[in-house]
Amino acid sequence: MSIEYSESLEEATQIARAALPLASQFALPANPVNYAVLYEYVAGQNPQLSEALDQLRENAKHLTDVQVNALYRDFIRDTDEIALQDVRKALSSMVDSTQGSLDKAGQESQAYQECLGTAAQQLTDDESSCAVDIVTRLINETVRMQAAGRSLQEELAKTNADLFNLRTEFRRVRQESMIDPLTGVQNRRAFDISLLAALDHAKASNEALCLLLVDIDHFKKVNDTFGHVVGDAVLKQVANAINDVVRGGDVLARYGGEEFVVLLPETPMEGAERVADNICNQVRNHKMNIGKVGKEVGRVTVSVGVAPFCNNETTEQFVVRADTALYRAKESGRNRVCTNEIR
Repeated sequence: MSIEYSESLEEATQIARAALPLASQFALPANPVNYAVLYEYVAGQNPQLSEALDQLRENAKHLTDVQVNALYRDFIRDTDEIALQDVRKALSSMVDSTQGSLDKAGQESQAYQECLGTAAQQLTDDESSCAVDIVTRLINETVRMQAAGRSLQEELAKTNADLFNLRTEFRRVRQESMIDPLTGVQNRRAFDISLLAALDHAKASNEALCLLLVDIDHFKKVNDTFGHVVGDAVLKQVANAINDVVRGGDVLARYGGEEFVVLLPETPMEGAERVADNICNQVRNHKMNIGKVGKEVGRVTVSVGVAPFCNNETTEQFVVRADTALYRAKESGRNRVCTNEIR
């Protein structure tokens, strides 16, 4: 089992302060499993868990340990880790099978060597058996060894094919573990990896690097008014709209809840602001297809915070400056772009 959290200490503390009272509200003991479920629920980074928990809350005032354990098993325990365990088991089985074939081939080879040694001794022995009998026996042993060799070759060829399939499956599982299952864009884990790589490149090459934090305006109202199913559909539509703007080398990820992040390598501030404006316009003009969303939700807008990377700052400082710009955009009326540059 593996649970990964990437919040800062301050963010984690705020989430914990909100999660613990929920345990009392739901009449749950604050054990590790219950706490993990409530932490994920408050953090808002696991939409499927949030939807399932909201449905349980609609049907009952209190939650049972059985229900919470089911939520933990289905939505928190890493499905990619379970899949990787299956890969490991299959690989172990193949190794055992191949080892068995090699052991058998080794035994056959040793027996053949002993047969050759005996034949050689008999041929040099004055009282040896008829040479024809010895040669006949050697031919039979050689034929048997050829058959054993073919069997081993077939076993190794099958193992090679199975290993190729396992490698393909392993890559698929790893790739899926980096994708947000709801929107289809990268998830927080993938973004963190991309961010570290982009920072290293920017420091080494002195190339520009900018970060955009994008937040859907009044998204809570959408969930409260139309429900989480419609809210999820809106998230997908917004992700598609943002994805239409970014370039191939840019990184788009779902940062958590209704917030997305866009990493713009080798992009100066002027270009980043232009991308942010294009995202605002694209989302604002994007028609929320009622056939895909399910309800007439009206116009959806986003606020964007933009920050350029400075070589002397940490990763956290970089993200915080973009978040500060996003907060300013929210406070100044939403549906706009604000920046946070270090002069």
